[in-house]
Order: sequence, then C-alpha cells, then structure tokens
Amino acid sequence: MSKGNDESPGRSPRTRRVKRSSETRTTSGTPEEKRPRTAFSGEQLSRLKREFAENRYLTERRRQQLSRDLGLNEAQIKIWFQNKRAKIKKASGQKNPLALQLMAQGLYNHSTVPLTKEEEEQAAELQTK
Repeated sequence: MSKGNDESPGRSPRTRRVKRSSETRTTSGTPEEKRPRTAFSGEQLSRLKREFAENRYLTERRRQQLSRDLGLNEAQIKIWFQNKRAKIKKASGQKNPLALQLMAQGLYNHSTVPLTKEEEEQAAELQTK
C-alpha cells in the first residue's frame, strides 16, 4: 500500500469515523458521506509548520516530496497550507479593497466585526472611483 492511503488501519493520519447525516443527500437520494477530518500527528504538524515558516507557498515538487515524507496525500497538504494562510490573514484583520467596498454597500456579511471608521472611509472612497 502507498503511504498516502488514508484507509489503512493504524497509519497516520488518524481519522474519525464517517458520520452519516440523513439531511445530506446526493441527487440520487442516497445519503452523502462526508470525508472525515484529518487528525495530523504531532510529527506531521511540526514538519508542516516548519515548512510553512520557510515558505508560505509550496511548489508542486515540494508538495509531492512532503506527501511522500509525511504519508499524506497532496490535497491534504495543499489544504493545510491554504487554511494556515487564511487563519493568519483573518488574525491580522486585513481586508481587501473589494471586501471593503461590498461591506460599505451592505453586500458582504462575512465579517463578524463591524467596520472601523477608517475602513468605512476607505470603502466610501472606493465607491466614488
């Protein structure tokens, strides 16, 4: 079996059992199974964090190498990096200009924090352009 096979028992990453929801159904009417969340091992997390500290973006070659080294599939590594970048962006409070403009127009409600006076002014400026 390959290292990236998530279904082999006793291999990292550990995963929880698949939960079946009677509400989630495919177009055929059968319940859709959601892929269980990956529980990365301490060693895997440590290596991913170290790689992220060196470079926030991975090349295809680097992603393939990490996949082999850590026994994860490439998609898991790609998603971990995407989530890590999003978490940092959210924590820093950065908002892109389009988001500011849409918030000022009341069309963007993904923020849980109200706009600051400065952000409102930036959005109003963008609207006039």
